[in-house]
Amino acid sequence: MYVMLLLPCGMWFFSFLFLRGIQHFFPNFGAALPPGRLGLPFIGETLEFMTAATNNNSLAFFNSRVAKYGEIFKTNILFAPSISFGTPEANKFLFANENKLFQLSLPSSAAKLLGQSITNKVGKEHKNVRHTLMAFFGASNLHNFVPRLDNATKAHFQQFWEGRDEIKAMDTIKHFLFSLVMDLFFSIIEGPEFHSMQHDVEDYIFGTFQFPIDFPGFAYHKAKLARDNIRRTLDMIISRRRKDTKERKVEMYHDLLSFLLNTPHDEEGNPLKDEEIKDNIGSLLFAGVETTSSTISMALKYLSLNPHCLQEVVKEQMEISKTKDGAPLNWEDTRKMKYTWCVLQESLRLQPALEQAFRICIKDVEYGGFTIPKGWKVFWSANRTHMSPQIFPNPTKFDPSRFEGSGPQPFSFIGFGGGPRMCPGNEFARTTMLIFLHRMVLNYEWCMVDPNEKIYVMPGPTFQKGLQLKLHKK
Repeated sequence: MYVMLLLPCGMWFFSFLFLRGIQHFFPNFGAALPPGRLGLPFIGETLEFMTAATNNNSLAFFNSRVAKYGEIFKTNILFAPSISFGTPEANKFLFANENKLFQLSLPSSAAKLLGQSITNKVGKEHKNVRHTLMAFFGASNLHNFVPRLDNATKAHFQQFWEGRDEIKAMDTIKHFLFSLVMDLFFSIIEGPEFHSMQHDVEDYIFGTFQFPIDFPGFAYHKAKLARDNIRRTLDMIISRRRKDTKERKVEMYHDLLSFLLNTPHDEEGNPLKDEEIKDNIGSLLFAGVETTSSTISMALKYLSLNPHCLQEVVKEQMEISKTKDGAPLNWEDTRKMKYTWCVLQESLRLQPALEQAFRICIKDVEYGGFTIPKGWKVFWSANRTHMSPQIFPNPTKFDPSRFEGSGPQPFSFIGFGGGPRMCPGNEFARTTMLIFLHRMVLNYEWCMVDPNEKIYVMPGPTFQKGLQLKLHKK
């Protein structure tokens, strides 16, 4: 009889031990995970997502799963179990809890190439670097650079657009932006360092977020070599600048490098270390060329396809031009370009320069009735939010008026990211893009050679034929 009584107790005890053992070795067991699927072992749904994303169709990947599982679903992308959500409320929750519940998470292969840059920093280190960079790229300092940026833009059009009937616009815009940042970062306009850096930056941009096949001939391997070349070139530039400083020639430089070498970064008043400067400048070259060229190119496309919007931009820019009498633009002029800025934001909504990114949960997170376990990723997507008909009615339509007045609801437009990790160069990018469109619309009419020219994403949006335009000088 005692055996009969003890048997259920023994079964209960061993069941308890079994469950505790599962919870110990599999801490996610029993968690209220969102619905979804993790796909194939290890690789998950990576191949399906990467195929869709490269073909500029990541939205189809997300929409098919939202239709099946709801707004919050689980998946496995880039070898990491992940949660995806895309409402403004979810974006706010994600961005507002940076360093509390979430931290940035990059693929380890990309993180290695980005080194000690702000892109890799988290917590207090990220805050300190961001504060330093914002002192240079913020609105108060940019005031001083607008005439310099405008003069460089005019010179670019005279050299590369004048007398052309047809042009590969995106490639030319990338060259323009590289020239601009080389001047603003190092006061270098031409020479061997300019040309070697230009080639290396192209390989670095293209290969950093490719599959990490570190073997000759593959994009990631080329990016790794390019990163090392960029560092060596920066070593020479920094060494020369330090020599100029000793010889009291530093006053001739008004650029990012002099700023970083001489600006206190931490509580002790020390500037960034040379390794940090090199990696941050490499990361800024990446962002300054790739993302900005993408948005300008998309704006040229959408203005070509929407002549009534182009007319509004021309009207606005002509009003500003009437007051200049040949003088370069200043900061106040760029702030008057309100409709042009709406055009750029709408272009960035329809085709984000950075379509998605990861955050990692640094503790178990409760959201939307589900548990996101510690160590899982949150896979946020600008496309998911920007193309939602609940947020932006008729989302595929190019409509700059969405950004007039108070604009869209908070956290529904995340083209520059959000929260503490919002792009520190967004004011610089905005100013550069406005100046470019000002000079473009005043001097040229254009149309796309192929209005249906295909766009690939690798790593940012890229026109298959370089955005071929037919030009007519006004």
